[in-house]
Amino acid sequence: MKLNLDKLFLVTTLILLFPINASANGGGPLLLFISGSVFIFGQIWILVSETYLYTKFVKLNVSTAFKQVFIVNLASTIIVGLGFPFLLAVITAFGMSLPDPYGDYMSLIGTWVYDTAPYIEYLPYFTVFWLIITFFLTVLCERWFLLRIWAKNNINSPINVNSLMWRVHLVSYTGLIIIILIMWGDFLGFTSET
Repeated sequence: MKLNLDKLFLVTTLILLFPINASANGGGPLLLFISGSVFIFGQIWILVSETYLYTKFVKLNVSTAFKQVFIVNLASTIIVGLGFPFLLAVITAFGMSLPDPYGDYMSLIGTWVYDTAPYIEYLPYFTVFWLIITFFLTVLCERWFLLRIWAKNNINSPINVNSLMWRVHLVSYTGLIIIILIMWGDFLGFTSET
């Protein structure tokens, strides 16, 4: 039987990205784990829903709308979706070497999860707090990039860019919240076992 390395790599990657199916004894920043996995699997939802809303509200054709959505989402995913949690993790990782209780506080603020993590019961609250912050940062980031795209291409939208950003992100983040609950709900304590 011939081993297809491409399929093996794809299956292995998918298994590792679903935290419920993968386990390890190490730790890391929960916010980065959630953002990484949710944005990877949520990109299809984001691209489809936001492209549809751009065509509806801005009256763009599908290919132009998709191109704009792709560009602003690529930027916001790198800067906010992954960049912000990574930066928070790095800063708090250095802070974790502070004497007690300050190092423990930095661990919690950075959403670090590991076997002996302090204040683990508060970890879901801090993670949700940071996810809300990333929502607002995403809106601001994409707004900034979209304004430049529209100025460069002389796009006169029938809708204000601020209004568009809030509407688009309320829809796309609703889908991302559902993905978070499916992938991480048990760990964050949002689902109950019956």
